[in-house]
Amino acid sequence: MQVHGLVEQLNRDGCCVLPSIFNDERIEEFRKTTLDNLGSMGQTRDVAHSYHLAGFHRFPALSFLHSQIAANSSINEFLSKYYGGAPYFAIGLSDVTVNRSQHWHTDLLRGEYSTFLDAIDPWSMRGDGCIKALVYLQTGRSLRIARGSHLVPTPLDDKLLDDLAGTREVTQLEVNAGDVVMMDIRSLHRGSTDDEMRKPELADSPKILISTVFGPVKSAFAEAMQLGNAHRMARWDRQHLSGKSASQGA
Repeated sequence: MQVHGLVEQLNRDGCCVLPSIFNDERIEEFRKTTLDNLGSMGQTRDVAHSYHLAGFHRFPALSFLHSQIAANSSINEFLSKYYGGAPYFAIGLSDVTVNRSQHWHTDLLRGEYSTFLDAIDPWSMRGDGCIKALVYLQTGRSLRIARGSHLVPTPLDDKLLDDLAGTREVTQLEVNAGDVVMMDIRSLHRGSTDDEMRKPELADSPKILISTVFGPVKSAFAEAMQLGNAHRMARWDRQHLSGKSASQGA
């Protein structure tokens, strides 16, 4: 793995792919663990076979998945190079999604939670931003990204971001099962559409994505993201894990 070149690509484009990080046996283990724990997840879309769990690292039955990402030697080799050897940590922004559609967005705190970034300029960061590791448990082309969008300020509002995406050149990434996409959380991106995720065959062969975000220690940006996400996650739990009816959610 040519780490230096991949770090340069992340800095330039906002994302890069670490190939074949997890083998077939590990992928099947991840898939089984996820599917065995669907009962712990919320349903934020009106599709019966769609599930999401925000902050999955908090759940003992799923913490194994998070530790496999956070402790992976290739991922840490990349992050160590990206952060120039400075210490970094998982900031608590982790997700498991199963057959879940996603509109255009960044992973910055948006909407009412954007106030946690009031004292921060996320676009002043160079080489010490927050980086998401996305583990794909199947081969596909669902991730679309506006390359370079992490380098310029974007709105902290979903509707405005969706409008902005229509003005940008978009790349659709081809990702193999076991690959890990490393993405700057400021990047404008989206996943599968609602129609794509409604396909009935996905109930038996689900699309699963596992992710977690890292940031540098003693970074005001990482700390703001960590705090704001904790508030966002508490509300998410109340909305989707408390027995209330499902609704379109974050």
